[in-house]
Amino acid sequence: MRCFLAIELDDSIKDKLELLKSKFKLKGIKLVEKENLHITIKFLGDVDEETLEKIKNLDLDFGMSSRPLISKIENIGVFPNENYIRVIWVGAHNLVELFKEVDEKLSKLGFKKEKEYVPHITIGRVKFVENKKELQHRVEKHKHVDIGELKIKNICLIKSELTPEGPIYELIKKW
Repeated sequence: MRCFLAIELDDSIKDKLELLKSKFKLKGIKLVEKENLHITIKFLGDVDEETLEKIKNLDLDFGMSSRPLISKIENIGVFPNENYIRVIWVGAHNLVELFKEVDEKLSKLGFKKEKEYVPHITIGRVKFVENKKELQHRVEKHKHVDIGELKIKNICLIKSELTPEGPIYELIKKW
């Protein structure tokens, strides 16, 4: 089963991201549905039942249930670069240490460690672009957007099923 670890967003953050996404309604860009907006901590790929149980048994609370972690959600970025945009995202700050700790625990189960951590919320995927200059202009115009602060109280294990209409996410566990 295809899975990933993520941080859920509260409704106020999602609402502000919806306004921002509306600025990127261009032909060739697939915007992420509101209910699917999240911060991916780690994409796990296809996981068998045995490994899934081991993941579910990890302690991924990190004390956030009693002391939430605050992340500033701001600034637009792109992958891989501004001349060849494939993903449009909004940054999520103050999360690199959390990502490293999760990565460390998962590495003990055989998952490969990440080379770099860029905590973010994907808001759109670029399939093709008719007007590259217009897309670059919109990215630049909204580059310093301030979405607000997110109080992170837990980490979620999510199953992802790919369909022609887009991914369907199902919560498996919350720490």
